[in-house]
Amino acid sequence: MGGLFSSSALDKATLDQVQSQLTDKGIDTGKLLECSLIDNERGGTFYVKYEHLESVMRVWDKHCSWWWFEFERQGERELTAIDLAQKAGVACPEVILTGKVNLADKNRHFMVTKFVPGARDDEWEEKQPPQRFGRLALSVLKKLSSFSNLTPERLAAEGILKPNVSIDDFPLPYMPDHDAVLNSISRTAAEIGDPQISSAVDKVKEKFEDVQPLSCGPCLVHSDLHPGNLLLDNEFQLLSVVDWEEAAISDIRIDLAQACLACPNREIIWAMFQEDTGIELGDKTPWLALVALMRFMVSVQVEWYESQGKEVPDKNLSGWESLFGDAEELLIELDVLPNPQS
Repeated sequence: MGGLFSSSALDKATLDQVQSQLTDKGIDTGKLLECSLIDNERGGTFYVKYEHLESVMRVWDKHCSWWWFEFERQGERELTAIDLAQKAGVACPEVILTGKVNLADKNRHFMVTKFVPGARDDEWEEKQPPQRFGRLALSVLKKLSSFSNLTPERLAAEGILKPNVSIDDFPLPYMPDHDAVLNSISRTAAEIGDPQISSAVDKVKEKFEDVQPLSCGPCLVHSDLHPGNLLLDNEFQLLSVVDWEEAAISDIRIDLAQACLACPNREIIWAMFQEDTGIELGDKTPWLALVALMRFMVSVQVEWYESQGKEVPDKNLSGWESLFGDAEELLIELDVLPNPQS
C-alpha cells in the first residue's frame, strides 16, 4: 500500500473483510481513501477514511491474554463498557460495528467507531498538563460513580446482563472489590510460578485490612484513565473518553488512584472526589499499591510470555511509566517489594 497508506497500516485482507461487513450492515462507505496507524498496542488502532465514512478501527489478534482479560472477547467487552459509560453520562465514541475477520493464519477481532476529532492528536501532552487532566478525570469519575451499585441483580434489572447469563460469562470482568482483583493476580502469579508476585499480593492485602466498601458499590472502572485517552477539542473541552478495553466492574478507587498518580499532588483528586460526591474513600495508599501491582503484573507477564517463546501483544509499558511513574519503584516505596539497595 502506498500514497495515503502508511507502511504500518492494516493488511488488505482485514480491510476488505471489514468493509464487506460494513456493507452487509447497510453502511455505504464508498472507496477506501486512507489507512494509517494511531497506536500499535495489542493489534493496533488505525485511522481509516472512506469516501462516506471517517472512522477509527481497533483490532485485536487472538493469540494470548493478560491476567484480567481475554483477547477473544475484546470487541464485545469494549462495546459493553462503552454502553455502560454512556448510561453514566460519559461521552464515548459511537460504535458502528464489531466483529471478526478470518485470516489464513489467525482470527482478528475488530471494532469500528466514528472518528472523533482529536483521536489523531499527537499534542495531547501539551493540551493536557497534569492540572487539566486532574479536572477532566474528576468529572469522568464522578459520572461513573453515579451509575453505581452494579451488582449482578442491578445489571439484570437494567437489561445489561441478559436472562440466563451468569455474571462469570459477562463480557466485562466482575471484580467488585479489591479482594477479587488481588485473587485474580494471585492465580496468574501461581500459574506462571512467580513467588515475588505472590509475596507482593500478600503485602498489598495487609494494607487493605481496614478498608471499607464504598457506599456506592461497584461501578464501571476504565482501568487505563490517562491524558491520551481523554480527547479534547481546541478549547480543551472533553469530546470523548476512549480505549475501554481494560474496563471492568470494580471499585472506582482503582481509577481514582491511577488519576492521583498522574497529578503532581496525589492528594488533590482523592480529596476533591470525596468532597464533591460525599463518598467516604478512606486512605488512598492501599489503592496506589494495588494499581502499581496491576501494572507490575503486566511487565512480569511480558517476561513470562517471552521466556515461553510466545508472542506478546503489548511490550511497550514506557508510556504508562512516563505518566504514572515506575510501578516497581512505587511498590518499593510502599514496602510491597523489597528494596534491592537494602
